[in-house]
Amino acid sequence: MPVFLGRAIICLISMLFLGFGLGMSVHQGVSLLWAAGLLGTLALVLVLMARWQVRAVAQPLDSLERDTPPKALQELPRAWLALQRENIELKEKVGREDRLLPGIMARLEEGVLLFGARGDLEQFNPAAQRHLGLGAPLAKGMAVGDVLRGQEGLDLVQKAYGGVPGEWRLARAGRTLRVRAIPFAPHGSVSGVLLTLDDVTSQEALETTRQKFISNVSHELKTPVTAIRIAAENLQEENLDEASRSSAQSIMRSVDRLTLLLGDLSELSRIESGALHLAPVQLDLAAFLDGLMKDLQPRGEALGVVLALEVDAPQGATILADPLRLHQVIENLVSNALKFSPAQGRVNLRVRVTTHGQIWEVQDQGPGIPEAEQGRIFERFYRAKASMAKPGTGLGLAIVKHLCRLMGGEVSVFSVPGEGATFKVILPPQIETQERPQ
Repeated sequence: MPVFLGRAIICLISMLFLGFGLGMSVHQGVSLLWAAGLLGTLALVLVLMARWQVRAVAQPLDSLERDTPPKALQELPRAWLALQRENIELKEKVGREDRLLPGIMARLEEGVLLFGARGDLEQFNPAAQRHLGLGAPLAKGMAVGDVLRGQEGLDLVQKAYGGVPGEWRLARAGRTLRVRAIPFAPHGSVSGVLLTLDDVTSQEALETTRQKFISNVSHELKTPVTAIRIAAENLQEENLDEASRSSAQSIMRSVDRLTLLLGDLSELSRIESGALHLAPVQLDLAAFLDGLMKDLQPRGEALGVVLALEVDAPQGATILADPLRLHQVIENLVSNALKFSPAQGRVNLRVRVTTHGQIWEVQDQGPGIPEAEQGRIFERFYRAKASMAKPGTGLGLAIVKHLCRLMGGEVSVFSVPGEGATFKVILPPQIETQERPQ
């Protein structure tokens, strides 16, 4: 019989006997015999219950006296040793990580400074000290203004505390530093700003030399190219045989390509050097688009391509823009689209102007641009494989990119090979609406 069932039966019989005895005592009066029986039964129940409790404790103690500990106690030393080993491994790992970060920071050629939530310097590496100059030693707790000493830097650091990264140039100790302000948010919310310092003195010097070289070359070549053009035009006026006339025409085509290349080089050099300045004015959008289409539609007709215009803008909208440069950007994109679209094809020029910005889209039905080339088509002199057979200098899209950035916007491309390409220009929301006279 199971132990639990036996104990339950004993308790049940005892309770019945006690209840019966108490009932008899109430109805027939208390007798000495029944009182003794009741007390004996109660004592028996109490003794049995106490024995059961003592046995539950005594059995494990007996097993310990016989050198047979329970399984849980047997595994306790082994678990304790495993816990000690894990604790030692964790301490070693934390120690390696604590030594690794300062080692990496010390060997970085890029300067790194971390400002806390209150704007005081919390961490920096030796490279930051070298870049900023040994005459101004860094120390923890320094304010941003004491480290940078420049209003532009302070403004951009303040924006970084608001979650907006920034970049600027800093002249320090005869060097040009490129400084990046990065919001530091390891736990989700911005709790500091991380500054990185790059010494770009050599790159700046090389870039300046390159820009001067391109500017000087493009300027100096214009004179001989003009002389060649005049000579070729004079040759064409002469009574030449067929072979000589063909050679003169070939010279003229080459001169035209050189003239185009020199013009693009000069334009790009002016943009990159900062010599080109915008002259924004209030433009009536409808009038601007009307002039743009009058210039571009004859090119489409000559190539047998339809140029369609779609406008989504408020009635009487005006935009603040440099008309020459905006015309140059759109003309360049549309000319490329017309050039690469097949005969009887279609090029869509879409314009959407709202209070949130201007979006200009040029969509063609050309061969498209492979994804591997889409990231490079805005580089100087880069030409996609599909454009090799078409005339061009490889500078048009580079000029478009720089002009868009100069206007505070950006240009991007989306293309699927075989399905054409769509170039999108996004410009800032410089828009006004004026009521036209009825």
